[in-house]
Amino acid sequence: MLLRLLDSCIRSRNLILGQVIHQHLLKRSLTLNSSTLLVNLTRLYASCNQVELARHVFDEIPHPRTNPIAWDVMIRAYASNDFSEKALDLYYKMLDSGVRPTKYTYPFVLKACAGLRAIEDGKLIHSHVKCSDFRADLYVCTALVDFYAKCGEIDMAIEVFDEMPKRDIVAWNAMISGVCLHCCLTDVIGLFLDMRRSDGLSPNLSTIVGMFPALGRAGALREGKSVHGYCIRMGFSTDLVVKTGILDIYAKSKCIIYARRVFDSVSFKNEVTWSAMIGGYIDNEMIKEAGQVFLQMLVNENKAMVTPVAIGLILMGCGRFGDLNGGRCVHCYAIKAGFILDLTVGNTVMSLYAKYGNLCDAFRQFSEMGLKDVVSYNALISGCVENCRAEESLRLFNEMKSSGIRPDITTLLGILTACSHLAALGPGSSCHGYCVVHGFATNTSICNALMDMYTKCGKLDAAKRVFETMHKLDIVSWNTMIFGFGIHGLGKEALSLFDSMQDIGVNPDEVTFLALLSACCHSGLVNEGKQVFNSMLQGDFNVIPRIDHYNCMTDLLARGGYLEEAYEFVNNMPFEPDIRVLGTLLSACLTYKNVELGDEVSKKIQSLGDEGGTTESLVILSNTYSAAERWNDAASIRITQKKRGLHKTPGYSWIDVN
Repeated sequence: MLLRLLDSCIRSRNLILGQVIHQHLLKRSLTLNSSTLLVNLTRLYASCNQVELARHVFDEIPHPRTNPIAWDVMIRAYASNDFSEKALDLYYKMLDSGVRPTKYTYPFVLKACAGLRAIEDGKLIHSHVKCSDFRADLYVCTALVDFYAKCGEIDMAIEVFDEMPKRDIVAWNAMISGVCLHCCLTDVIGLFLDMRRSDGLSPNLSTIVGMFPALGRAGALREGKSVHGYCIRMGFSTDLVVKTGILDIYAKSKCIIYARRVFDSVSFKNEVTWSAMIGGYIDNEMIKEAGQVFLQMLVNENKAMVTPVAIGLILMGCGRFGDLNGGRCVHCYAIKAGFILDLTVGNTVMSLYAKYGNLCDAFRQFSEMGLKDVVSYNALISGCVENCRAEESLRLFNEMKSSGIRPDITTLLGILTACSHLAALGPGSSCHGYCVVHGFATNTSICNALMDMYTKCGKLDAAKRVFETMHKLDIVSWNTMIFGFGIHGLGKEALSLFDSMQDIGVNPDEVTFLALLSACCHSGLVNEGKQVFNSMLQGDFNVIPRIDHYNCMTDLLARGGYLEEAYEFVNNMPFEPDIRVLGTLLSACLTYKNVELGDEVSKKIQSLGDEGGTTESLVILSNTYSAAERWNDAASIRITQKKRGLHKTPGYSWIDVN
């Protein structure tokens, strides 16, 4: 009788009645030696998400070796309630206790591994499956596919999937969802067609929903319309999740009109639908319309529809489009409505202020946050680096580690950038060591940042070692190393590296040529620089010279003493020279005491109006006149500078003392 009552409570998730039964059993001491009753009580509390109570009852079960079901129930409870580490620990304890896992054990412990991104643990469990009677079980194999796919191990997911003797719609959906997260749209569509062709299965609602991320990420309007049409034919289009997904696809495909039509057709919108429409407008650079939808949500719906996600999206939009005042208004609303306590909202507010140089408000928000995570520190570290407060970012990094928050790739990239700005070799080397110890040293972006840091700290050999040991080189890697050779006066080595880059089939970009011209400039390789620039003009690499390339070429000619050629080069530019190009030429006139050409360049600078009347250009012109002993002209320029209130910032330098 009691077992039937408990079973009824489990099915209906009736916690109150279940607790009454539990109290009755305790009073009569009926649970002391009854494993069956204790297992069912564990199931009751687990089904009602009372994980701690479930574990308390579980620990009272006598002879746990004879009750694998209880272990399964407890592991499932942990995995389903985001206690993934405890689920994994309990699995290992289960093995240590001599209990053999069942086919219901593996799926939930694999779910826990996926939540933790514990790839090595998952692979170990896979080896346990291979040695068990469940290596071909549909339920277990589907869980393995899902685990590998969510951890980005697509090749392993495909291997398990292909070896499955039988595949149902759930297995196909797991495979399609995983491929959607990590692969291109072509792979997703190919898998979708294989499902229908190989196993003769028709897509269900979960299949369609699983494809949405890939369609949205690819901005695939044509395929999105096809899926929309299929949903209408199959009767899926009334489902709110489907409508929200279709809305998101249209928005990300830059078809915001269709997205709005779908949005307006939804009679009962939930918080996800509102957030999707707001996010769609922001992605299409329509911040005003996003704000209108947000206000419409506040006016037409109850406050339950306003979520931290919607607040975060609006704040992100304000940050992206420079609407600091709008961001302040949303910040005020978040404070009044209590959303500022949400970690995501707090982080977004801080990012907004830091991005626009308002570090006082950013630090105030940071200090008022009760809970901080890695994103909180990353936002402030990035803000400090971007606003010339690199020293502060190093302090935050140390504080972050002391508080037990583990830095991620974004953190380390920010810190390495700060070390580059400061030419701080000590902290940069320490950061390199941290990357090695914690497995970040093979990441391409981290390696690129390390090379940049070492070159700017004068340690070119260390940068070369990083470059030569990289597993995967991208265009940024080559450009960084070429820049490194250039700033150390090794122009020929930079050109040689460019040749090596071409030999392995890497196509240069605009930055590559900027690095090459800069290298030639620092090494005085005028003829080689001309060849590089001419290769751009001839279209050998499909890279069109920009103003920065012309500036570098002007600097190369002028530094080499070819002032007349440099002046002619500037006059023949396909666009009007700016203050940087003319300032470069004027500096060379000072170096070579060519006053006549300096006068001509000065006139061009003056013709630029406010842009030409900068402190730097006036100081250079005055110094040029002084070098030619034209004191009256030099004094006239100085008087003009004073009248305009222009003051030269004094130069300074410092050294690190260990």
